[in-house]
Amino acid sequence: MDPLSNEQPCCALCHLAQNLERSEIDREAVLIWAPEFTQGALNALVHCIHRIAATHGKPVFWSPDPPPANSPEDLFASSSAYAALVERSVIAKQRLGTSSPRDLAQALSFISPSSYARRRELLGGVRLLPLGRFFVDGRDVYPRLLANKGLTSISAISSRRSPTIRR
Repeated sequence: MDPLSNEQPCCALCHLAQNLERSEIDREAVLIWAPEFTQGALNALVHCIHRIAATHGKPVFWSPDPPPANSPEDLFASSSAYAALVERSVIAKQRLGTSSPRDLAQALSFISPSSYARRRELLGGVRLLPLGRFFVDGRDVYPRLLANKGLTSISAISSRRSPTIRR
């Protein structure tokens, strides 16, 4: 990290929510309608769901296929919770006309300054659901981040550069 910049490292899931312009964002996340969650709470829940899948040797990226009925209870429960969250992308699409983070980012870049200032009011229940992928230089590094026992810090992915958030 450049010590002279205003950049602060963050976890991969928070990075996604703050960087909708990422080249692979539509493979990494989907918009959902979940007004009862803050983005931070949703990220924490999704992180737990992904860890459970990884602990059982399952892929962490979203798959519409449920685990077998004889799966461990925590895997079955987390998969069911994740499926329920993914289903909320339908509501986001009905409300916004899309569930694509890229489409939302493009729309936000074209709205008037007064509308942009009201984005919290206009998008109050929209959240970004991470799908268990995080691409760096064309490679999905999220499984490696999950393998680390601490937070899924993106500063851990590369000594060459550290994706960060500008504040």
